[in-house]
Amino acid sequence: MMTTRSRVKQIMVAEDSPADVILVRMALQRSGLDFELHVLDDGEKAITFLEKLDASPAADPIDLLLLDMHLPKYDGEEILMRLRSSENHAQTPVVIMTASDAPQDHARAQKHAAMHYFRKPSDLAGYMQLGIIIRDLLSSDTGSRDERGVGK
Repeated sequence: MMTTRSRVKQIMVAEDSPADVILVRMALQRSGLDFELHVLDDGEKAITFLEKLDASPAADPIDLLLLDMHLPKYDGEEILMRLRSSENHAQTPVVIMTASDAPQDHARAQKHAAMHYFRKPSDLAGYMQLGIIIRDLLSSDTGSRDERGVGK
């Protein structure tokens, strides 16, 4: 019997740095997750992607959004507001992935119930921790979304 846990995880990455996308992909591969990565390099593309998913009930839902708060065209908070207003994706877990440690960015992430605030590290080993964080978030997701706000 096939369970939903064996389904390929659909992970949306809203990130404008190609180098960071490479590191995200590497971290996810090392974590052992079976995933499909949807990379959107600006806020407008991210919002359009979410709208297309909402318009297509047959589309696989997004299991996780990795979000850079500082994107061209629309920023991370605008993407979070669109995601949280979505009928199909309002409960999607979000990991904020940013170089900023500004208090206002932490507050915006918490306001929109991000599950984790991941400050981009300066070394490869630090970045590989992202894969572990994501694997743990997705493996603990049993269908009911955790609304405790920003994690560690």
